[in-house]
Amino acid sequence: MSKRQKGRRHRRVNRTPRPVRTSPARTAAGPEPRSLGRHEARTWEGLRASGTGGASIEELSAAVGYQARTILKHMTGLSGQGLAELRGDRWYAAGASR
Repeated sequence: MSKRQKGRRHRRVNRTPRPVRTSPARTAAGPEPRSLGRHEARTWEGLRASGTGGASIEELSAAVGYQARTILKHMTGLSGQGLAELRGDRWYAAGASR
């Protein structure tokens, strides 16, 4: 039998947890996104950048760079969190004037 230890071999060095990074404070008007992924946050920023006129799925797709189906999934999630609302065929950031 071999002298090498069988089974899983784990390293015992560098087991200290990494320090938690803090994000710089954001100065955003309106509701703050909570627990958004990187891509969904990018879609939300694109919607906020569209201003009070809102944006259609196609406009957001062109501005953000994702496919229309992906944008629609993001907007559905954002509306569930109260960050976006659908009026007619256009999406608006929450708190935008009607």
